[in-house]
Amino acid sequence: GAKPHAAPCRSVKFSPDGGALFSAGSDRSVQRRDLETNRPVWKLRAAHASAVNVCTPLGPHGVGTGDDEGAVRVWDVRQRGAVMRFDEHSDVVHDLHFELPRLQLASCSSDGHLSVYDLRKGRLEARSDELEEELLCLAPLKGGKKLLAGSDSGVLGVFSWGDFGDFSDRLTPAVLGSGEAIEALAPLSEHALLFASADGVLRAASLHPSRMLGEVGRHADPIEALAVDAQGALAATAAHDGTVR
Repeated sequence: GAKPHAAPCRSVKFSPDGGALFSAGSDRSVQRRDLETNRPVWKLRAAHASAVNVCTPLGPHGVGTGDDEGAVRVWDVRQRGAVMRFDEHSDVVHDLHFELPRLQLASCSSDGHLSVYDLRKGRLEARSDELEEELLCLAPLKGGKKLLAGSDSGVLGVFSWGDFGDFSDRLTPAVLGSGEAIEALAPLSEHALLFASADGVLRAASLHPSRMLGEVGRHADPIEALAVDAQGALAATAAHDGTVR
């Protein structure tokens, strides 16, 4: 066992090669921990000015992070300082998605905006209009041509990659079978995904045709984290009731 953070750990992600874990927490630190030795091989104790809410790997040497005040940072584990800094959001950054072929990073926030950054040029590429919903989670579909965003209103919004001004489509609560906030997303295939809601239910849905495919599992309390294995055969969830399934 290990206790990498002095305050709650908010985000954990495997490195692309599966040999390490990136983690970020309320103590403002970010680290990469080797799974064979169970020791940190890279750690920044004060990576952000506020609690770090999310991290995501960016290739073999990079990691992106977002914090409670809306800051997004890009790090190279071979260096100590941030290699890119973005401050487009005015509220907590809930999720990050890295699109490897394009070398672009997307972030979503409670401020109702999606931001997309060009990591080749180190600049903001696009920013959505201020949407009516808080955007809580992101997932790609259709080979990266679509980016889906779960919201606090229970709407699953669809962006067409490259056209980020507003949703190009919406899966409403009437279609999805739940009006609760969508807390986490995970793709299953090019056309289907799992979504976890604040009602504690894990459901599957498809895009084009857009419909709810059925209930997969449930917790007694809201689901906060969701992961699917590389084959799309197994899913794991963690909820506020203290259970992992």
